Amino acid sequence: MDADALRRALAAAGGSDLLVGRRIEWHARIDSTNLRARDLAASGEPEGTVVLAGEQSQGRGRGSRVWHSAPGTGVYLSAILRPEAPPASVPVFGLMAALATAEALRALGGDSVVVKWPNDLIVGASHPRLARRKLAGILTEARTSSEGIRDLVIGIGINIGQAADDFPDELRAIATSLREVTGQSPGLVAGASAAILALDRWYRLWQKEGDAPILDAYPANAPGLTGRRVRVDDASGGWTGVTAGLSADGALRIRRDDAPGPPGDLVMIRHGEMVRIEET
Repeated sequence: MDADALRRALAAAGGSDLLVGRRIEWHARIDSTNLRARDLAASGEPEGTVVLAGEQSQGRGRGSRVWHSAPGTGVYLSAILRPEAPPASVPVFGLMAALATAEALRALGGDSVVVKWPNDLIVGASHPRLARRKLAGILTEARTSSEGIRDLVIGIGINIGQAADDFPDELRAIATSLREVTGQSPGLVAGASAAILALDRWYRLWQKEGDAPILDAYPANAPGLTGRRVRVDDASGGWTGVTAGLSADGALRIRRDDAPGPPGDLVMIRHGEMVRIEET
């Protein structure tokens, strides 16, 4: 994959007037597309610029996690956005990116994909052999001020062509790829094109209609939002509860088993909090 091949694929798919993807910067190898996009954003790079790489030496996930970014097997991209929105809206763009990535994966044949709050893309129960394994992840980073969001970088990593043995030992039981799910690899150009087109569509929808379409569409794509027993590991230790849907600002509501106070008290887990949530 290179920038020219991707531009041709986007044009062939009708993406001749994109906002996201208006400029593409390609690297055969880089430390992190998010780090590069953050530097570009701080220097005034136009909104919609996308940084892609064939390989990352320091691919990053949420918190201190690492995103395995071997050459020739995955899509590693980061997009610069400048939404006119308050800092409190940053989590909604993570949900937006999850919806866009889910849409892209389905366009590539991954019909079983679902969203795990807030923005992991996993294999759903309709594919029992690989259920709950991770196909893609998103890292959203923002610079904000008291006036609003200065710039926002959305990083997307998609496992495209890996066989099971291509993953490191510690990931083989929890990660998968479109090749494993569908039986064939759609290719990196097709994967990157689908991700950019979907992200552009969802961002333009947000520009027109705000948060509502995202918050309305998200529950149907994330079946674990309601009625699932989960264990939460946070700074206070581990506890259990039952998921109870999204709040109005996109937080995950969990009815904690040992919650103090009146029956029915809910705990709100917000995007960016350093917690680990797993279904039990």
